[in-house]
Amino acid sequence: MNQMKRGLLIFITILSLLSYPISGYAQAETKELNFEDLFSEAVILSIGSPNAIYDNEDRIIDENNYNIVPYVKNQRTLVPLRFISESLGARVAWNQATSVATITHAGKEIKITLGSKTVIVNGKKTALDAPAEYKQGRTFVPLRVISETLGKKVFYNRGVLVISNKSILNANRDAEIVDYLKFILEPYTKSPYTGKTLSNKQIAGFEQSVVLLESLDRKGESIGFGSAFAVGYGLFLTNYHVINEASSYLIITGKDQVYEAAGIVAVDKKNDLALVKAKIRTNVPPLHIGSTQNLSKGQAVVAIGSPEGLQNKVSTGVVSGFRVIDNQRLIQFTAPIDSASSGGALFDKKGAVIGVTLSGLEEGNLNFAVPIDYSKSWISKYNSMTFSNISLLNQDQFREDKPQPPTVTPDGNVNVLDEVVQQAVTDPSKQVIYAIDDRESTIFSYDITQKKVVKISYSFDKPPRKLVYARGELYVIFSDGEYSPYRFDGEQGGTVKVLDPITLKVKDEWDVDIDPYDIVADEAGHVYITSGSGQWTFMKSYDRSTHKELSSSSVYHKTNIIMHPSENRIYSVDTPVSPRDIDVFRISEGKITTTYDSPYHGDYRLSTVIGITPDGKYIVNGAGFVFMATNNKNTDMYYAGTIDPFEVVVANKIHTNKFFTATKNKINQVDTKTLTTTKTYKTQGTIVKLLMTKTQLIAITKVTVAGSSISKYAIELITKL
Repeated sequence: MNQMKRGLLIFITILSLLSYPISGYAQAETKELNFEDLFSEAVILSIGSPNAIYDNEDRIIDENNYNIVPYVKNQRTLVPLRFISESLGARVAWNQATSVATITHAGKEIKITLGSKTVIVNGKKTALDAPAEYKQGRTFVPLRVISETLGKKVFYNRGVLVISNKSILNANRDAEIVDYLKFILEPYTKSPYTGKTLSNKQIAGFEQSVVLLESLDRKGESIGFGSAFAVGYGLFLTNYHVINEASSYLIITGKDQVYEAAGIVAVDKKNDLALVKAKIRTNVPPLHIGSTQNLSKGQAVVAIGSPEGLQNKVSTGVVSGFRVIDNQRLIQFTAPIDSASSGGALFDKKGAVIGVTLSGLEEGNLNFAVPIDYSKSWISKYNSMTFSNISLLNQDQFREDKPQPPTVTPDGNVNVLDEVVQQAVTDPSKQVIYAIDDRESTIFSYDITQKKVVKISYSFDKPPRKLVYARGELYVIFSDGEYSPYRFDGEQGGTVKVLDPITLKVKDEWDVDIDPYDIVADEAGHVYITSGSGQWTFMKSYDRSTHKELSSSSVYHKTNIIMHPSENRIYSVDTPVSPRDIDVFRISEGKITTTYDSPYHGDYRLSTVIGITPDGKYIVNGAGFVFMATNNKNTDMYYAGTIDPFEVVVANKIHTNKFFTATKNKINQVDTKTLTTTKTYKTQGTIVKLLMTKTQLIAITKVTVAGSSISKYAIELITKL
């Protein structure tokens, strides 16, 4: 499934329908509704709209003419012949001299003459209930032609048309689905911009032009969200930092339409701006571009963006000043904006865009925007060009960095593995590592003293995701499907398996109704799991013995969690959104009792890596920021200082006086009390994971063995503790 085919976008909103029992879709058993399968190869249209869906992809009927829409005349529905025919795999030829359209499909030749009430199929004439018409350079035919000549099933209800190989919908049973299809296909409203002062409510109407921009890595997996807004048909302006370090992007509108980005047209790193081009010329209405030339303090402004990946937040305020930060001129304003609002639009009271919003940079109600003036030359230049002629920059300069692992010669402290290892844990009191082999979908144990793999589990039918060691047991999580922002509650599911650490045999297991992503466990017999799918989703707690779900709390999908040494709270950090936030979940007897986020929202640009010092006093983030960890909301997660940035962290409450951080092949030993680096170590490979036992610091690294070009994983023994 490519990036655009993540499932019909009904997934985003109609959560209640995802577990809708389908009587009529299956004779022998009740199945859950799967929209992607349901509308596979179907064409979906709406009367009066240029928007369309084909095979779960959002389309425009005619990118060059948004007036090409299905319409009703004399109680007959007419549809654009070429779009539907070609979407369904047919070929269309037009003879201007005879006004005849010829369609060839599946061994059939179909001839339709403008103005005629007959159609010829393989030489045989058939009557039509309305003649074909020529309108704005396109041929329109009665809907009946599609069903009768191409052998398709046609559903029509309240202006929604579904053309497919099989009967899909029932007007009475599927009224909510029809409502949603109408919503995502309805045409955009006319821009309210008039050049005159508008009300806040009127300016809020511009949200139809502000989109969510999702960044994807090389594997097509989500790595973050930002905002953007239309400045031309198929052209979207955002911040440079939103598009940097990604391989591709999705443009998601407030109507839940998803368009794949073709790439980046232009960037201005100094002023943090980037122009993104969609693969098709979308009909999202471009916003009116203003100027900051006459902007003054106290002037009212409105900000629209997508905080934490949620569309679309509208906030109001005033211009409070103009600042130069790191040689960048910025507009300071009071309208509150949050994480992932970067790239949103800042409007004046006439509805003209005057800035591109950034997240707050300081504590308090201080927010900033890049003046729109820096991008006006781009907008003018590229809007004057034919869309297909707008060229793209080389995407390689923006892709996430993938450094090559160093070449090593194995020695007594470096053991190269045949296994592919990303996730591993230790029994803190023993010299054993337990790890997931991604290649074979197995769990293996590695004896540090013997320096070899001593036990391997059987191969699981689904890939193990993560594992944790607690109470003398291994807890391993499995997801039924690949993580996706569009796999919502009714579609998610997974399993927790409990393994005996000696035999690596499954001794217990239970199913869960989320896609397990991260896991922690306490010594009292409670397990806590976050979901990797569904945008706003859940962290759930379970009783180890009874498997009963004890509680749940809302989190963003792919949230990383860590248990506090006291085991009375869990801290988390967001991963898909940017900037990120830290949250705490208070727990008691396995139940999540209270949750709140940090007092900062974009003030500190956080990484996805989170750790807690072994004495439990501080939270450390990979970006190098340190926050207090307390039992009081008034001081918990408050900024405390900085340490060197890191990519990996490990702490063990057996060793309360020190913990370790690592970047690439360098490890820092950090004093717990002073938070200063007291020692450094170098590894031969690139560090993937740090582990601690009672007596040993270990690194799992990625290496290239001398004499080979193949990357492998290795276990390096760093130092005795």
